[in-house]
Amino acid sequence: MKPTKYSATVFNQLRSTTLPHEAIAIWSLGQEGFLVKWKETTVLFDPYLSDWVFELAGAPWQRAFETPLLPSECLDVDYVVCSHHHEDHMDKLTLQEIARSNKTKFIVPKAHLGLMMEWGVAEEQLIGISHGDNLQLGEGVSLAAHAAKHEDFETDGAGEHCYLSYVAKLGEIKLLHAGDTIGFTELEDWLKPQEIDVALLPINGRDYVRGRKGIVGNMNYREAAELSVAIGARLTVPMHYGLFAHNDENPAYFVDYMYKHYPRASFHMFAPGERFVYLK
Repeated sequence: MKPTKYSATVFNQLRSTTLPHEAIAIWSLGQEGFLVKWKETTVLFDPYLSDWVFELAGAPWQRAFETPLLPSECLDVDYVVCSHHHEDHMDKLTLQEIARSNKTKFIVPKAHLGLMMEWGVAEEQLIGISHGDNLQLGEGVSLAAHAAKHEDFETDGAGEHCYLSYVAKLGEIKLLHAGDTIGFTELEDWLKPQEIDVALLPINGRDYVRGRKGIVGNMNYREAAELSVAIGARLTVPMHYGLFAHNDENPAYFVDYMYKHYPRASFHMFAPGERFVYLK
């Protein structure tokens, strides 16, 4: 892929951004892709950074905007974390390019380890994770996994969950990347005691029209707002909108709902490629 007018900005910011211990920098990369930096540690969540046009529901899915960061600009990333195997979350082309770096470790649901190896990712670069696991990744950095309902729970033949939500602890900051999921009571119960600082939650919703085309859904803007408030998140970030016309939602609905029902709750709307610094 050729550099875009956006990608150099994010790449240069990543290298130049310095942070105090109690802060993280977050870059929005589209869909559920986020790059997070704490001190010198970098974590890349659900990166769909290629220009691959895949087909789903009988139609081609093409990016609505250029990638803010190229896969070739991610070779110094410490960890790539994928929530599940759908093309816009576990992008083969993106992951294969980043896997050229011996530095990067890939954390995926154990249900998808075999597929990652089929794609050529070396076994020593892979870390499998299951529902209920809490992995210590480095000094001050850990990752906890919770089963997600991408409408429903789904497991492989070994009982491993195919969809996961993650809580990354970076110093004293706890960041939730919910992956693709609806809201459900157990998820609220698992997350509430963890005192989440930043909650990244999908808002694109679900309906029978998309369902009959094979498009699996997520929580909608109302569910995202209610779940975030219920778990006591200090900052809510809506995600999973704007990149594909076939599976989109107007984020203004989320803003309106928060304004009407939770005017004192904090949230942030990202532009693609934007850097946001959260200071605890």
